Amino acid sequence: MKHLLPILLFILAFLDVPLYCASVQKATYEVSFGILERIGTADALLEIRDDQSYSIRIEARTEGFAKLLTNNRIEVYESHGIVVKGKLIPNKFVKIRKTDAKKRIRIYTFDHPNKNIILENINSEDWKEEPVSYYAQEDILSLFFNLKHYPRTPENQSLYALGGNKKDGKIDVVFTDKNNTFQMKEVLGMESGEFVKVILNEPIFSSEKGELYVNLDENGLCEKAVLKDVLLFGDIVGKRIR
Repeated sequence: MKHLLPILLFILAFLDVPLYCASVQKATYEVSFGILERIGTADALLEIRDDQSYSIRIEARTEGFAKLLTNNRIEVYESHGIVVKGKLIPNKFVKIRKTDAKKRIRIYTFDHPNKNIILENINSEDWKEEPVSYYAQEDILSLFFNLKHYPRTPENQSLYALGGNKKDGKIDVVFTDKNNTFQMKEVLGMESGEFVKVILNEPIFSSEKGELYVNLDENGLCEKAVLKDVLLFGDIVGKRIR
């Protein structure tokens, strides 16, 4: 279950909202894993304020048998920054991971003029500060909310964000066309909407590259997402319930 909750982050980050006025968007998703059925839920919140600052918060929780296996694991992801010409520009990215036994907080601060990111690592035993080995203009949350600004082409696009590939933040995105939509429809079990493939470039369980198939509704909101071929149990499926 180690990689389950980070997967939710990719599933949730396709909300489509007007970014020039104050607004709040919320969504709730449930996640199932093959024969284990429902193993968690996640709440997503995006707030755009009148001063054109923004906050994104995702809280993911395990449930049932997964909750027992992970010692009641909860993960929170936050992105805070400003809106510039409709795009989210992060100033801070926060990851909180906690169980009944311990809690760890990672705070990433962007220094865009000097093109570096500083990590503040806080846990029960110690505190330390260090630079991240690469620079990216976006974090993983702001990147996926900003996808509407990238070309809708069936060719692979390599994008970079804090929270992507551990080496350089690389994530590959493919917006499918009529020639390759059939496979996406078959995997997701859906006929309408926009279909997107996201390659996380990280080995998630036994899914070597972490290929995520996503269906978006007419408003750009994620309806369903599937991470293919995970271990012996099948697929991880995320579906919007509210």
